[in-house]
Amino acid sequence: MTEWITTPDGTRIAYHEVGAGDPAIIFIHGGFGNRTGFDLQEEYFSPNHRCIAVDLRGHGESDKPDELYIMEQHGDDVAALIRQLGLNRPVLVGQSMGGQVVISAAARHPELIGAIASLDSPSNIPGWTARHHGPFDHLMQEGLPFRETLLGFLSASHLPTDDPTRAQKAAERLAQVPDHVILSDWHGLSVFDPGPTLAAIECPYLYVDCGQPLIDLDLVRELCPQVVIGKPVGAGHGALRVVPDQINAMLNRFIQHADAIAAEMVRTGGVFQYTFPED
Repeated sequence: MTEWITTPDGTRIAYHEVGAGDPAIIFIHGGFGNRTGFDLQEEYFSPNHRCIAVDLRGHGESDKPDELYIMEQHGDDVAALIRQLGLNRPVLVGQSMGGQVVISAAARHPELIGAIASLDSPSNIPGWTARHHGPFDHLMQEGLPFRETLLGFLSASHLPTDDPTRAQKAAERLAQVPDHVILSDWHGLSVFDPGPTLAAIECPYLYVDCGQPLIDLDLVRELCPQVVIGKPVGAGHGALRVVPDQINAMLNRFIQHADAIAAEMVRTGGVFQYTFPED
Protein backbone atom coordinates (compact mmCIF):
# COMPACT_ATOMS: atom_id res chain seq x y z
CA MET A 1 0.00 0.00 0.00
CA THR A 2 1.34 3.42 -0.95
CA GLU A 3 1.98 5.92 1.80
CA TRP A 4 3.49 9.40 1.65
CA ILE A 5 5.60 11.83 3.60
CA THR A 6 5.85 15.56 2.86
CA THR A 7 9.31 17.09 2.72
CA PRO A 8 10.12 20.51 4.21
CA ASP A 9 9.69 22.12 0.77
CA GLY A 10 6.19 20.62 0.39
CA THR A 11 7.03 17.74 -1.99
CA ARG A 12 5.11 14.51 -1.40
CA ILE A 13 7.35 11.42 -1.44
CA ALA A 14 5.69 8.02 -1.94
CA TYR A 15 6.84 4.81 -0.28
CA HIS A 16 5.62 1.41 0.82
CA GLU A 17 6.87 -0.94 3.49
CA VAL A 18 6.78 -4.59 4.50
CA GLY A 19 8.23 -6.61 7.33
CA ALA A 20 9.56 -5.71 10.74
CA GLY A 21 12.88 -5.66 12.55
CA ASP A 22 15.99 -3.54 12.96
CA PRO A 23 17.92 -2.26 11.28
CA ALA A 24 15.33 -1.10 8.80
CA ILE A 25 16.40 -1.17 5.15
CA ILE A 26 15.47 1.62 2.75
CA PHE A 27 15.64 0.66 -0.95
CA ILE A 28 16.27 3.51 -3.40
CA HIS A 29 15.80 3.00 -7.13
CA GLY A 30 17.92 4.28 -10.01
CA GLY A 31 17.33 7.02 -12.53
CA PHE A 32 14.21 6.90 -14.68
CA GLY A 33 12.80 4.17 -12.39
CA ASN A 34 10.55 3.69 -9.39
CA ARG A 35 10.33 1.74 -6.16
CA THR A 36 8.78 -1.44 -7.62
CA GLY A 37 12.05 -3.11 -8.60
CA PHE A 38 13.06 -4.41 -5.15
CA ASP A 39 10.40 -7.09 -4.64
CA LEU A 40 12.97 -9.91 -4.57
CA GLN A 41 14.94 -8.08 -1.89
CA GLU A 42 11.81 -7.28 0.10
CA GLU A 43 10.80 -10.96 0.04
CA TYR A 44 14.26 -11.99 1.28
CA PHE A 45 14.75 -9.39 4.01
CA SER A 46 11.22 -8.68 5.30
CA PRO A 47 11.09 -11.66 7.70
CA ASN A 48 13.81 -9.97 9.78
CA HIS A 49 13.88 -6.33 8.72
CA ARG A 50 11.47 -3.49 8.20
CA CYS A 51 11.82 -2.88 4.44
CA ILE A 52 10.89 0.48 2.93
CA ALA A 53 11.01 1.24 -0.80
CA VAL A 54 10.78 4.89 -1.83
CA ASP A 55 9.93 6.77 -5.00
CA LEU A 56 12.39 9.65 -5.36
CA ARG A 57 10.90 13.05 -6.15
CA GLY A 58 9.93 13.11 -9.81
CA HIS A 59 9.44 9.34 -9.95
CA GLY A 60 6.71 6.79 -9.46
CA GLU A 61 3.90 8.14 -7.31
CA SER A 62 5.90 11.00 -5.81
CA ASP A 63 5.37 14.61 -6.82
CA LYS A 64 7.12 15.62 -10.04
CA PRO A 65 8.13 19.27 -9.80
CA ASP A 66 9.66 20.67 -12.99
CA GLU A 67 13.14 21.24 -11.58
CA LEU A 68 16.65 19.82 -11.77
CA TYR A 69 16.76 16.70 -9.59
CA ILE A 70 20.08 16.88 -7.78
CA MET A 71 21.49 14.13 -5.60
CA GLU A 72 21.82 16.36 -2.56
CA GLN A 73 18.07 17.09 -2.62
CA HIS A 74 17.27 13.40 -3.02
CA GLY A 75 19.52 12.70 -0.03
CA ASP A 76 17.71 15.31 2.03
CA ASP A 77 14.36 13.76 1.04
CA VAL A 78 15.56 10.38 2.31
CA ALA A 79 16.64 12.03 5.55
CA ALA A 80 13.15 13.53 5.88
CA LEU A 81 11.68 10.04 5.41
CA ILE A 82 13.94 8.62 8.12
CA ARG A 83 12.97 11.36 10.56
CA GLN A 84 9.25 11.21 9.89
CA LEU A 85 9.12 7.42 10.19
CA GLY A 86 11.24 7.49 13.35
CA LEU A 87 13.79 5.00 12.01
CA ASN A 88 16.86 4.15 14.08
CA ARG A 89 19.94 4.36 11.85
CA PRO A 90 18.61 2.32 8.93
CA VAL A 91 20.66 0.79 6.12
CA LEU A 92 20.27 2.51 2.75
CA VAL A 93 20.51 0.39 -0.41
CA GLY A 94 20.63 2.27 -3.71
CA GLN A 95 20.70 0.87 -7.23
CA SER A 96 22.46 2.81 -10.03
CA MET A 97 21.57 6.50 -9.48
CA GLY A 98 20.22 5.43 -6.10
CA GLY A 99 23.87 4.94 -5.17
CA GLN A 100 24.47 8.66 -5.56
CA VAL A 101 21.45 9.27 -3.36
CA VAL A 102 22.66 7.00 -0.55
CA ILE A 103 26.15 8.47 -0.42
CA SER A 104 24.64 11.96 -0.44
CA ALA A 105 22.30 11.10 2.40
CA ALA A 106 25.11 9.51 4.42
CA ALA A 107 27.46 12.46 3.91
CA ARG A 108 24.86 15.12 4.68
CA HIS A 109 23.07 13.33 7.54
CA PRO A 110 25.61 11.01 9.24
CA GLU A 111 23.69 10.94 12.51
CA LEU A 112 20.69 9.28 10.85
CA ILE A 113 22.24 6.39 8.92
CA GLY A 114 23.85 3.15 10.07
CA ALA A 115 25.31 1.82 6.81
CA ILE A 116 24.93 2.21 3.05
CA ALA A 117 25.23 0.00 -0.02
CA SER A 118 25.24 0.94 -3.70
CA LEU A 119 24.53 -1.55 -6.47
CA ASP A 120 26.38 -0.81 -9.71
CA SER A 121 26.60 2.95 -9.21
CA PRO A 122 29.59 4.00 -11.33
CA SER A 123 28.70 7.69 -11.08
CA ASN A 124 29.90 7.37 -7.47
CA ILE A 125 33.46 7.25 -8.86
CA PRO A 126 34.95 10.70 -9.53
CA GLY A 127 35.32 11.34 -13.25
CA TRP A 128 33.21 8.41 -14.47
CA THR A 129 30.15 10.45 -15.41
CA ALA A 130 32.15 13.03 -17.34
CA ARG A 131 33.88 10.27 -19.34
CA HIS A 132 30.80 8.15 -20.09
CA HIS A 133 27.77 10.45 -19.84
CA GLY A 134 29.54 13.51 -21.16
CA PRO A 135 29.74 12.43 -24.82
CA PHE A 136 25.93 12.14 -24.86
CA ASP A 137 25.08 15.39 -23.08
CA HIS A 138 24.51 17.30 -26.32
CA LEU A 139 21.88 14.75 -27.37
CA MET A 140 20.01 14.77 -24.05
CA GLN A 141 18.12 17.97 -24.81
CA GLU A 142 14.55 18.96 -25.59
CA GLY A 143 13.83 18.81 -29.32
CA LEU A 144 16.31 15.97 -29.88
CA PRO A 145 15.71 12.17 -29.77
CA PHE A 146 16.85 11.95 -26.17
CA ARG A 147 14.73 8.89 -25.36
CA GLU A 148 16.41 6.88 -28.11
CA THR A 149 19.80 8.16 -26.93
CA LEU A 150 19.06 7.08 -23.38
CA LEU A 151 17.89 3.60 -24.40
CA GLY A 152 21.08 3.11 -26.39
CA PHE A 153 23.18 4.28 -23.44
CA LEU A 154 21.41 1.99 -20.98
CA SER A 155 21.73 -1.04 -23.26
CA ALA A 156 25.51 -0.92 -22.88
CA SER A 157 25.30 -1.56 -19.14
CA HIS A 158 24.02 -5.14 -19.42
CA LEU A 159 25.80 -8.42 -20.07
CA PRO A 160 24.71 -11.08 -22.60
CA THR A 161 23.79 -13.27 -19.61
CA ASP A 162 21.24 -10.72 -18.37
CA ASP A 163 17.50 -10.88 -19.04
CA PRO A 164 17.10 -11.02 -22.86
CA THR A 165 13.89 -8.97 -22.64
CA ARG A 166 15.61 -6.10 -20.82
CA ALA A 167 15.58 -3.74 -23.82
CA GLN A 168 11.84 -4.10 -24.29
CA LYS A 169 11.19 -3.70 -20.57
CA ALA A 170 13.39 -0.60 -20.43
CA ALA A 171 11.51 0.97 -23.35
CA GLU A 172 8.16 0.22 -21.72
CA ARG A 173 9.31 1.66 -18.40
CA LEU A 174 10.73 4.83 -19.95
CA ALA A 175 7.52 5.37 -21.91
CA GLN A 176 5.81 6.05 -18.56
CA VAL A 177 8.38 8.66 -17.46
CA PRO A 178 7.69 12.33 -18.31
CA ASP A 179 10.19 14.11 -20.54
CA HIS A 180 11.25 16.60 -17.89
CA VAL A 181 12.03 13.79 -15.42
CA ILE A 182 14.31 12.01 -17.90
CA LEU A 183 16.20 15.20 -18.69
CA SER A 184 16.34 16.25 -15.02
CA ASP A 185 17.75 12.88 -13.97
CA TRP A 186 20.40 12.96 -16.69
CA HIS A 187 21.56 16.50 -16.02
CA GLY A 188 21.31 16.05 -12.25
CA LEU A 189 23.81 13.23 -12.56
CA SER A 190 26.04 15.36 -14.77
CA VAL A 191 26.47 18.07 -12.13
CA PHE A 192 27.09 15.68 -9.21
CA ASP A 193 30.65 15.59 -7.86
CA PRO A 194 31.05 12.41 -5.79
CA GLY A 195 34.57 13.10 -4.51
CA PRO A 196 33.77 15.36 -1.54
CA THR A 197 30.70 13.25 -0.81
CA LEU A 198 32.70 10.01 -0.56
CA ALA A 199 35.26 11.72 1.65
CA ALA A 200 32.52 12.83 4.06
CA ILE A 201 31.01 9.36 4.60
CA GLU A 202 31.52 8.02 8.12
CA CYS A 203 29.40 4.86 8.12
CA PRO A 204 30.21 1.42 6.62
CA TYR A 205 29.83 1.33 2.84
CA LEU A 206 29.37 -1.61 0.46
CA TYR A 207 30.03 -0.88 -3.23
CA VAL A 208 28.83 -3.64 -5.56
CA ASP A 209 30.50 -3.38 -8.98
CA CYS A 210 28.74 -5.25 -11.79
CA GLY A 211 31.37 -4.70 -14.47
CA GLN A 212 31.19 -1.05 -15.45
CA PRO A 213 34.25 0.17 -17.41
CA LEU A 214 37.13 2.14 -15.92
CA ILE A 215 36.09 1.91 -12.29
CA ASP A 216 38.89 3.36 -10.14
CA LEU A 217 38.28 1.44 -6.94
CA ASP A 218 41.62 2.53 -5.51
CA LEU A 219 40.40 6.12 -5.66
CA VAL A 220 37.18 5.13 -3.89
CA ARG A 221 39.24 3.44 -1.14
CA GLU A 222 41.46 6.51 -0.84
CA LEU A 223 38.45 8.77 -0.35
CA CYS A 224 36.42 6.31 1.75
CA PRO A 225 38.80 3.84 3.49
CA GLN A 226 35.98 1.81 5.07
CA VAL A 227 34.46 0.80 1.73
CA VAL A 228 34.19 -2.90 0.93
CA ILE A 229 33.85 -4.05 -2.67
CA GLY A 230 31.56 -6.84 -3.91
CA LYS A 231 31.20 -8.32 -7.41
CA PRO A 232 28.43 -10.66 -8.61
CA VAL A 233 29.09 -13.32 -11.22
CA GLY A 234 27.35 -13.40 -14.58
CA ALA A 235 25.16 -10.31 -14.31
CA GLY A 236 25.39 -6.67 -15.33
CA HIS A 237 23.48 -3.59 -14.32
CA GLY A 238 20.28 -5.49 -13.48
CA ALA A 239 22.00 -7.89 -11.08
CA LEU A 240 19.53 -7.33 -8.25
CA ARG A 241 16.90 -9.09 -10.38
CA VAL A 242 19.09 -11.36 -12.55
CA VAL A 243 21.08 -12.89 -9.66
CA PRO A 244 19.13 -11.87 -6.53
CA ASP A 245 20.60 -14.80 -4.60
CA GLN A 246 24.09 -13.31 -4.97
CA ILE A 247 23.04 -9.72 -4.30
CA ASN A 248 20.88 -10.62 -1.30
CA ALA A 249 23.61 -12.76 0.23
CA MET A 250 26.17 -9.95 -0.08
CA LEU A 251 23.77 -7.41 1.35
CA ASN A 252 22.80 -9.69 4.23
CA ARG A 253 26.39 -10.44 5.20
CA PHE A 254 27.25 -6.76 5.05
CA ILE A 255 24.23 -5.69 7.10
CA GLN A 256 24.91 -8.28 9.80
CA HIS A 257 28.61 -7.36 10.15
CA ALA A 258 28.88 -3.84 8.72
CA ASP A 259 30.92 -2.25 11.51
CA ALA A 260 33.41 -5.13 11.73
CA ILE A 261 33.80 -5.30 7.96
CA ALA A 262 34.38 -1.55 7.74
CA ALA A 263 36.99 -1.68 10.50
CA GLU A 264 38.81 -4.51 8.71
CA MET A 265 38.87 -2.53 5.47
CA VAL A 266 40.48 0.40 7.27
CA ARG A 267 42.98 -1.88 9.03
CA THR A 268 44.09 -3.74 5.90
CA GLY A 269 43.76 -1.06 3.24
CA GLY A 270 40.85 -2.75 1.53
CA VAL A 271 42.09 -6.35 1.36
CA PHE A 272 41.01 -9.10 3.73
CA GLN A 273 44.11 -10.65 5.26
CA TYR A 274 44.78 -13.73 7.32
CA THR A 275 46.07 -12.92 10.77
CA PHE A 276 48.59 -15.64 11.62
CA PRO A 277 49.69 -16.20 15.24
CA GLU A 278 53.07 -14.83 16.08
CA ASP A 279 55.84 -17.31 16.91
